[in-house]
Amino acid sequence: MMLGAAHVAAATDDAASYPRVIVAEPFIELHTGAGKGYPVYHVVDRHEWVEVLVRQGDWFKVRDRLGKEGWVLIDEMEKTLSAPGVTTQFERIKKEHFGARTYEGGINFGDFEGSAIMGVYAGLNFNDNLATELEISKATGQFTETLVARINILSNPFPTWDSAPFFTLGGGYMRNKPKSSFVFANPTSDLFASVGLGYRQYMSKRVFFRADVKQNIVFISDNNNGDFLEWKIGFSFFY
Repeated sequence: MMLGAAHVAAATDDAASYPRVIVAEPFIELHTGAGKGYPVYHVVDRHEWVEVLVRQGDWFKVRDRLGKEGWVLIDEMEKTLSAPGVTTQFERIKKEHFGARTYEGGINFGDFEGSAIMGVYAGLNFNDNLATELEISKATGQFTETLVARINILSNPFPTWDSAPFFTLGGGYMRNKPKSSFVFANPTSDLFASVGLGYRQYMSKRVFFRADVKQNIVFISDNNNGDFLEWKIGFSFFY
């Protein structure tokens, strides 16, 4: 039996019907959460069955015949039986899933025209070649702090490659706040547009490396625009 990558079964309002597997090893350990850092609080012995409730990455939430629920790593789940003599199979996260991702998000850091910058973003892929994302960053320099909020459109010319460039076009809002040492300086708010080039490198499971460089044009006034070069590197996750 092959169990999918997302929810392994759907529940009805009144009662749930979930696939059952039989423990083939001496026991499997149930953790309180989906991660090795969570403690083991219950053990299910060989020849006992468990219901597979839901999947989260490489962790499965299961329930035994006593009603005990916990999380089991995929390595242990693949040692169970879906029928007498039939080993249970689960779909693992592979490189192919990277090209078919729908959602992604991450954290990055770098330089914004001489100031250290750090940001987070969340993105949605409309199709293999087009995506959008919302990005929030904060740059800290010697004299000012800058908050940057940007919406990007991304073009992915090579969506199936695990190592590939991409292009960005975006714009947003920038707020500069002078540090307290500048008593007579006032905060400023400006709109800006940006164009950029990026690079993604798949690493393992749901993780990939990302690097971006952008040229920002800030509309300071009707007769005065500013150019700011920005680069970032970081790590991202996809779903």
